[in-house]
Amino acid sequence: MKRWWTLGRWALQADFRHRAQSVQFILFTAVATYLVYSVAPSPSPTVWLALLWVVVLFSAMQAAFRAFHEPESLWAYLNQLASPAAILGVKSLQVAVHTLLTAAAALLLFGLFFGMPESAQSIEAVLKVTVALMLGSLAFAATMSFTSALASRAGSNPTLMATLSLPLLLPAVLVARRASSLAVANQDWAELAIPLFGEVVMMGLPLALGSVLMPYLWKQ
Repeated sequence: MKRWWTLGRWALQADFRHRAQSVQFILFTAVATYLVYSVAPSPSPTVWLALLWVVVLFSAMQAAFRAFHEPESLWAYLNQLASPAAILGVKSLQVAVHTLLTAAAALLLFGLFFGMPESAQSIEAVLKVTVALMLGSLAFAATMSFTSALASRAGSNPTLMATLSLPLLLPAVLVARRASSLAVANQDWAELAIPLFGEVVMMGLPLALGSVLMPYLWKQ
């Protein structure tokens, strides 16, 4: 537990030192939303969701690449400080926080610029959309963290990270799209239960796989 606390404090200090980069995620979301609004000011609910997920997905990719883009000397220090599974867990949590903040900002900005879809303007519908978006964002963050961790052992190549992410992201994207589509349509919670559970599974699988593989891949 002490090592987890030390890693968490180190991650917070790193974020504070690079707080200007952290603000870039929110600025990226604002600029992307405005550009989308300039091109399609009145999108259909399907397009509205697709554009929202694109913004969240690219933000998760940026956060994951930045979190695992560290010099070799720092990796050697971290491997002495804690186990690879613990490092993956703390850095995945760091990526998840950034992704959740970006997703929340994106949902707020989309609501301000475009308004919520007609079928999702009640408080309950907004809550359903928020839950589906947050769980899907966590699934994206977990997947991107896993692939970025793999790519970090090959020189932190962003092309390799994107290539590895494609097959793993596809099921997460499909499940997140299903959950958010039902949420926008304001379906009952019973209808949403299975897709939401699917998002939780898509979040847990990369972390479980990473905890098994990382001790071998990060062995110095």
